Order: sequence, then C-alpha cells, then structure tokens
Amino acid sequence: MSRKPIEKERTMAVKIEDFSAYTGFARRAMAPATRFNEAVAGNFERLARFQHDLAGDWLQFAIDQMQATVKARDIGTLLSRQSEIASKFVDKATQRQQAFARIATEAQAGVAHWVDETSSAAQRAA
Repeated sequence: MSRKPIEKERTMAVKIEDFSAYTGFARRAMAPATRFNEAVAGNFERLARFQHDLAGDWLQFAIDQMQATVKARDIGTLLSRQSEIASKFVDKATQRQQAFARIATEAQAGVAHWVDETSSAAQRAA
C-alpha cells in the first residue's frame, strides 16, 4: 500500500502589526513581574551593601582590639582602651540596627506599594 505524501501547510509570514500587538501584550502582561523583580533586586542590593558595612564594622572592632592589646603598657591602660573601643562599637551597632529597621520598613512599603499598584491595575483590566 502506498501512502499519500503529507502536504505541508503553507503559512503566511506574520504581519508586523500582529507581531507588534503580541509583543505589546507580552510587555503589559509581564510589567508587574518586571517591577517586582526590580524592587527585589534593589532591596537585595541595599541589604548586601548593609552587610558589607556591618562586616567592616566588625573588622574594625577586631583591629582596634588587637592594636589596643599590642600598644598597652599595663593592664589598666588596656582595660580602659578596650572599654572605649567597646563603647564606640556599641554606638555604631545601635546605628546599624536603626538603619536595618529603616531598610526593612522601606522594603515592606515598596512591596505593599507594588501589591496595591498591581491589584488596582488588575481591577481596571477586569
């Protein structure tokens, strides 16, 4: 038995207007996800910079402690210098905690804004 050859359907080239409509639709459909990704990337970058600064604070604390130990002539001088170093570090740590709270609050506000914006856009589209 011989089979009939299957004819390939001829398709027309995609019209530019159709392609533009498709890419426009795809951009509009992915816009909320794109904005969310931008917000997440920005928050991640801020947190990474914060962690870098925090690691620098700890490193500086350790260096100051070592220098105080090496340069101390007697135990009284060492203890007073270490107390001073610890007080400065506590002040800086308190500032970092406040900065972290600001970063977290701003990140939450950004996500809340994105949710409100996206839900209102979805309601308008519906």
